[in-house]
Amino acid sequence: MSISFFNDDTAVNVVIGSVLNLMVLMIITATITGAFFNFADSSAEESMRAGFSELGSEIARDITNIDISNSNFESNSTLVIERPIPLTIGGSGYTIELRNADINSDGLASVVIKETGFIGDEVSTTINSIDAGVSVSGKTYSSSGIMNLTVVKNQTRQWFRIK
Repeated sequence: MSISFFNDDTAVNVVIGSVLNLMVLMIITATITGAFFNFADSSAEESMRAGFSELGSEIARDITNIDISNSNFESNSTLVIERPIPLTIGGSGYTIELRNADINSDGLASVVIKETGFIGDEVSTTINSIDAGVSVSGKTYSSSGIMNLTVVKNQTRQWFRIK
């Protein structure tokens, strides 16, 4: 008596075969869906970082333009510029912070935009026109919708501050 597994239909239950087929289908579907969501989440993070970088460049450009034209300001002058900022970028709130040159490792002042939350992305844009003698400071949150950039110049020094 020879036993052939390929021709023997009595060893396999139809219900067990259907359940196994359904399980394999569910595993394949979950794998494809998980890969799609990881890709979508990754592209959302990329768009958020690009938005942070763009906003940081705009703020750095504003500071550079003010610093260049600041030579025409009189001493003991104060200039306040109100700039609208988006409430969210990439669906997340964020903070904008100006950091002095001594805090940054490359020796330049910077605009740092950080996603709110415990593990938020952070994008830093250097301000090339600001030297070590100019102070920059301040922090603002996107929830306000407005960023106030204050430039103060007196006879001894000048500084930039955001609120």
